[in-house]
Amino acid sequence: MSDGPHRSLPMRRGWKRVAEWADNQVFEREQINNAMIPALQEDCRGELSPEFLSSLLAACRNQEGSLFKKELGPELEALSSAAGYGLGRMVLEYAKQLSARGTTGLDIAQKAMTDALTDRAARGARQVEEHYCRKSSEKRALKVRQRIEEAISGADVEGLARQIINPKTGESARLPLKRQGLDDGVKL
Repeated sequence: MSDGPHRSLPMRRGWKRVAEWADNQVFEREQINNAMIPALQEDCRGELSPEFLSSLLAACRNQEGSLFKKELGPELEALSSAAGYGLGRMVLEYAKQLSARGTTGLDIAQKAMTDALTDRAARGARQVEEHYCRKSSEKRALKVRQRIEEAISGADVEGLARQIINPKTGESARLPLKRQGLDDGVKL
């Protein structure tokens, strides 16, 4: 007998932890919220190139310093090859949409990163649900997805986006320490 469908989940280690914790009723919503941020950070490290991020931020900063705000569309279009695929491409597409709607400066980078991370989290929830449907029961899969979606709504995705855009402002999110004594047990 296996330890659960999360073991064979074809995703990064952080997402396996999110799936495991969402599947187990012992873990509270706040704990799953806290596991969500490192999973998204791991996705960013794997899919966002530093060159793309610095180019995006430079384009946004240049527009911010300008007296007459010009649309960033052509500059953002030039970043297509640096964005790559996956999360970088999502950030770029959201940035293009925001620029076209009139958002300017570093707000473009901040909002695009937040939207892309939220989208990535939702896609991760659907991927976990699909895997659980194949490896377990539909009822279990729906329960896991619901708990992950609750965690997404409670996770500080905007704070993570701020940290990625300006890494000097905060420390990296860490998983909570393991519980070690009886007093650290389940809350009553």
